[in-house]
Amino acid sequence: MPSPQWIFGPFRLDPEHTCLWCAAQAVPLPPKGFAVLHYLVTHPDRVVTKEELLDAIWPKTTVSDAVVRGAIGGLRKVLGDTAQAPRFIATVQRRGYRFLASVVEDTSVDLTGPVTPVALQPPTAELASAPATPLPDTLASPSHQDVALAAGVLTSSEAERRRLTVLFCDLVDSTRLAGHLDPEDYREIIRAYYQTCAEVIQRFDGYLAQYLGDGVLAYFGYPMAHEDDAQRAVRTGLGLLDAFESLATRPPLPTGERVAVRLGVHTGVVVVGDVGAGDHHEPLALGETPNIAARLQSLAAPNTLLISAATYQLIAGYFTCEALGVQQLHGLTQPLAVYRVLGSSGMQSRLEVAAARGLTPLVGREPEVALLVERWARVKAGMGQVVMLAGEAGIGKSRLVQVLQDHVANEVHKRLECRGSPYHQHTALYPVTELMHRVFQWQAGTAPSAALQKLEAFLSQSLLALDETVPLLAGLLALPLPSERYSPQALTPEQQRHKTLDTLLTLVEELAERQPVLLIVEDLHWVDPSTLELLERLIDQVPTIRLYMVLTCRPTFQAPWGFRTHLTPLALNRLTPSQAEEMVGQMQGGQRLICARISCKS
Repeated sequence: MPSPQWIFGPFRLDPEHTCLWCAAQAVPLPPKGFAVLHYLVTHPDRVVTKEELLDAIWPKTTVSDAVVRGAIGGLRKVLGDTAQAPRFIATVQRRGYRFLASVVEDTSVDLTGPVTPVALQPPTAELASAPATPLPDTLASPSHQDVALAAGVLTSSEAERRRLTVLFCDLVDSTRLAGHLDPEDYREIIRAYYQTCAEVIQRFDGYLAQYLGDGVLAYFGYPMAHEDDAQRAVRTGLGLLDAFESLATRPPLPTGERVAVRLGVHTGVVVVGDVGAGDHHEPLALGETPNIAARLQSLAAPNTLLISAATYQLIAGYFTCEALGVQQLHGLTQPLAVYRVLGSSGMQSRLEVAAARGLTPLVGREPEVALLVERWARVKAGMGQVVMLAGEAGIGKSRLVQVLQDHVANEVHKRLECRGSPYHQHTALYPVTELMHRVFQWQAGTAPSAALQKLEAFLSQSLLALDETVPLLAGLLALPLPSERYSPQALTPEQQRHKTLDTLLTLVEELAERQPVLLIVEDLHWVDPSTLELLERLIDQVPTIRLYMVLTCRPTFQAPWGFRTHLTPLALNRLTPSQAEEMVGQMQGGQRLICARISCKS
């Protein structure tokens, strides 16, 4: 049975494809905004409290009520609704929100075909007699305020002191470009530029604060803070440079003209609060941090990303950077060390970055190491094992995994290693595709034909039929297939997903038949549902094959699989004060650490 879709007014909510439609036009919504709307639509005609929304949408994240208010404000803008005269979302003071419109359930899957709705509740007399809501103007021509609110903006009037990473993006020579284009053509370029910025910033959970002419200002760390906001800002900058490659020479640009951008990123302390007068208010970050980001942008060459030393300290190791020395920026009394970001270094974890500088001594983990080694002995004897390491961020999960890798390094085995990514939590099988790229040693410039040859060579060693498996994995890896060698497969998306999982499962089982396999999957809390399903199926098969699965996660992760006799949960506790003292002492070359307690009395 097809997944239900929900119809209200001129809108259709499609949960399966995470899309909101208005007539035949897709309406852009951020993932959390979509989740809030979906919850309200599926719980109509009753008050949904803020606490209920927080538990449903942000169950494992500590956020304030202001985030909910921001999401509701963004939804109202998208729906063409108002808080004063609501047609869709009404605020119930001191309680929560109520979805007012009549909602019908549609089980058809064709957006253009006939609709057979089943009413969830009869429409109220007021709504039944009201005219249909027209397509909101925000969808046809979004202003900077509309797009910002649609991204889930916090609109609290209280000022807040925060540490932010600010990105400033500017269009190069926009005045000259406008003089060479018809105004309508120039408008299309600007619309595409704005849309690209909004999409990439949203992808990394940034907040699009302002459109300033041909400039775009984005915050990372507001309204929601992440542990890697500086990384998110830099990845956004690189993502924008990649995205603008397709925009650079698109029509209607005259011959010889190109669209280019400059980007600057700086991290510092700001005060965030509502700024404006009359009916126009918007939250802005005030202080020198946005100004420095703008100055860095003006210093950058076309299609380059510059960052300050403050940001560099937070992202060093994760990206390849070129030091440009100390620069005097306009308006600043002190010169600033500046770096150009060249690209990602390929390092994915703090441990990889720390290893380049030298790892800290391993102290107080002898029981955990002994358990990991003992389980490996069982795997070599033919009894597959799963160990699930859980612990807070930075407590040493990856360090223990590294110790295990060092222990088995000289033994015959096959190691497969992948991890979840906070930037790809909604990308199906992302850890698997990244693993396959490393296994096949594909580089950024690898030709599709060469990549396909490596895939075929790998699969030819298995017992699977190439004509069935190659199209499945090529589809997963976005590789084009020559039509003269592979005929199209008549599979539904769900059938293709299941067959792909079956193929991946079989490949791991065949590897384990040849030699013991050490499969390491880190950061399960960021892994997508399809990868979790694959892992659960592997866990079921572990006892019958020589497979050692080592999984790491944070304490908030709830595993979809239950108890297994071959699965060992291992929770890492914090080091004791004496163990911490021993670690610091080893780092200091054996010098004793002296602790002093100072008591202050008034």
